[in-house]
Amino acid sequence: MVSAALQRFCADRVGISYIPPGTPWNNGFVESFNLRLRTECLNRNHWTSLLEARVVIGDFKADHNHRHRHSALGYKTSAEYSAACIHAHHPEACGTN
Repeated sequence: MVSAALQRFCADRVGISYIPPGTPWNNGFVESFNLRLRTECLNRNHWTSLLEARVVIGDFKADHNHRHRHSALGYKTSAEYSAACIHAHHPEACGTN
């Protein structure tokens, strides 16, 4: 129900890709990250509060984006790769405003 409403809302504004349940291979980058998050962070910790979970997951996020070098990005960190893309790309107005 929520998915259908979201698709109607985004129909003329942005392009969204529907990935049917049970087909994670349609979005391998996200599935790869989800697996890494689960095995390296979620499965290794037991939290007693929401604040503790936020801190641990925030640390994982910072490490993943700023210290972990990714082979798919030419052994750059996500932050390094993103900075290079921003400086090399000149986006045009998308007309969604």
